Amino acid sequence: MPQLNWFTRLSIRTQMLVLSAVFIAINIVILSIGDVGYIRIARIASTLAVALYFLIVVGHYSKWLYVIYGLLILSSIGFYYYDFLYGKALYLVATILVYLIIVTWVIRSIEWRLIKKYEYITFLFIYVMHIAFHFYNVNNFDHKIQGPVENSLILITGVIGITTCLLVGFSNATRSTFNSAYLMYATFAFVFADFAAMVAYYYELFPLRFYFIERGSCLFGLYILTRFCYIENNEELSQDYVD
Repeated sequence: MPQLNWFTRLSIRTQMLVLSAVFIAINIVILSIGDVGYIRIARIASTLAVALYFLIVVGHYSKWLYVIYGLLILSSIGFYYYDFLYGKALYLVATILVYLIIVTWVIRSIEWRLIKKYEYITFLFIYVMHIAFHFYNVNNFDHKIQGPVENSLILITGVIGITTCLLVGFSNATRSTFNSAYLMYATFAFVFADFAAMVAYYYELFPLRFYFIERGSCLFGLYILTRFCYIENNEELSQDYVD
C-alpha cells in the first residue's frame, strides 16, 4: 500500500517506537471512555497487533517465542471473558505457561556461585514476604472467588510470577547483557500488569486507575519483548536464552 511506504522505509527500531506511540494513544482514548469491556478489547487488539508484527516483520529463531505470543493472545481473550469460569481458567493457565517458559530459559543462565550468601538471605526474605502478601490478598477477596479451581489457579499464578521475577533478576545480575535486561524488564512488566488487573477486578479499588496501570505495563512489556526478539536476531550478544 503506497500510504504505508513511509512506514516501511523506517528502521525496525523506529517502527516499534511509532507503533508503540499509536497503541498508547489508542489505549488512552479507550481508557478515557471508562468502559471495562472496551479496555479488555483493547488488550486483545494490542496483543494481536504486536504478535502479527512480530510474526511478519521481526520473527525469531526459536519456536518458543511464537508460543509465548500465542499464549499472550489467549490470556488476553481469557481476560475479556474473565467474568466466566472458562475465561478465568484460560487467562490464568496461559499466564502460568508464559512464566514457566521464561523460567526454563533463565534458570540455565544464572551463575549461582556469583550470588553472595547475604544476597541469598536478602532476596529470600523479600521473596517470602511477597508470597505471604499474595496469599493475604487472595484471602481478602476469597468471597469473590467461585471455587477451589479458581482459587488454586490464582495462587499458582502469583507464586510462579513472583518466582519468575526473582529468577530473571538473578540471571540479569550474574550474566548481564542487553537481552537479559530486556527480558527482565518485559517479565516485570507482564507480572505487574497481571497484578494490576487482579486488583482492579477483585478489589474493585479505583478500577480505572489500575486498568490504566495494567494497560501501560502490558504495552511496555509487549514492546520490550519484541525488542528482545529483535536484539537476539540481529545483534552480536554474549548470551542467548532460547534454543
